[in-house]
Amino acid sequence: MRTHHPLRVILLALSLTTTLLPGCGEIKVRSGVPVATSKIESGLTVGKSTAEDVRRVLGEPAGVGREFLPFHAQPRTVWSYHFEEGQVSLSGSGDTRRVFVWIFLTDAGYDGYLWVSSFPADRMAP
Repeated sequence: MRTHHPLRVILLALSLTTTLLPGCGEIKVRSGVPVATSKIESGLTVGKSTAEDVRRVLGEPAGVGREFLPFHAQPRTVWSYHFEEGQVSLSGSGDTRRVFVWIFLTDAGYDGYLWVSSFPADRMAP
């Protein structure tokens, strides 16, 4: 009776898996919560809205940080929000798109936002 070496069996299984799996399809990826600039522009006012107003309109931030640029008199608090969506193929190819929103806060409250998107529908003409 012939016995198989366990390492050979494992290597054969791994080889078949890496050969056959790429044809099995794609994995859909979705992370974060979409943030529409219309919600920001209609629900928040620079100099009047508070941090609680931002929470009410956008929810809890995904991240919190600080920024201090040379043209500002003082550092500002930054709340970050993001949304990501796409497909990743088991063969290694894929396409993902992202939206990042940074909300700027001072001691006085809401001080503006920065929005960046890689979704084709969000592209603006230069």
